[in-house]
Amino acid sequence: MSYNVGRYSNIIEFETKAYDGVYWVPINTLGKSRYSDEEALKISELSIKERKKHIGNLYEAVQLFQASNFRGILDNKDFWSGNTHWQRHKTPEEAVLSNEGCCATDTNWLAYFIHEIYDQVGSFCYANDDGNGHITTYILHESNYYFIDMMMCRKDSQVYLCNENGMLTDLLNSEWSGFLFKCKNPIDFCYFNIERFKEKKRRAPFCFYMRETSFVQMTGNRIDANKVTFLVPKQEKPAIVYLDDASGNMIEFVDTPNLMR
Repeated sequence: MSYNVGRYSNIIEFETKAYDGVYWVPINTLGKSRYSDEEALKISELSIKERKKHIGNLYEAVQLFQASNFRGILDNKDFWSGNTHWQRHKTPEEAVLSNEGCCATDTNWLAYFIHEIYDQVGSFCYANDDGNGHITTYILHESNYYFIDMMMCRKDSQVYLCNENGMLTDLLNSEWSGFLFKCKNPIDFCYFNIERFKEKKRRAPFCFYMRETSFVQMTGNRIDANKVTFLVPKQEKPAIVYLDDASGNMIEFVDTPNLMR
């Protein structure tokens, strides 16, 4: 019986420095799995409430995520008001029931299973100067921040990852965001990501921000004169971690719009 899942190991232990203040650690750092592949598959067939009762840590959630064969699709509901664009996202329950969706949906999927397990579970978000963004998960546990991108934890994303082995050279040649990273100060993780984007010759986000609430309800942006302003609902308790002032782009915390679902 295997307790490993995808590229991840249930038993390996390491702490590899990936950047100043940022360490690559195995997903099992936040708890090892009690389940084999076969048992995880059986859990995926239960009701969502019963599934939740069986999940005790991040690793078990990732195991269930792959056993459920979560599928990536664009599933946001779009609303326009002039040049302001809002997107409403699925609730955590809807994310689990549909078993498919975008980065916001898989982030909310994870929140459904683990938001009560750790000290705090929220979202770590990217804002790009073309108006697009990305949403991943952060976990605050015992005074450390942990970051993981559920989109890259999908079964069909594993081909882009190296094995979870602690070898820095392998990590730097891989799609890094599908692994677990630990740090004390979230801005160090921002700088690490910026370095990775530059090394991969990709445009780095102009802003990284965190949302303290356990799941993301909506995102928005407004584009004026080739500059973008990201709009984030205040009720999701957002906080800017890094902002490139030279980009000319902005981020605003606003009251939640009243949009029909």
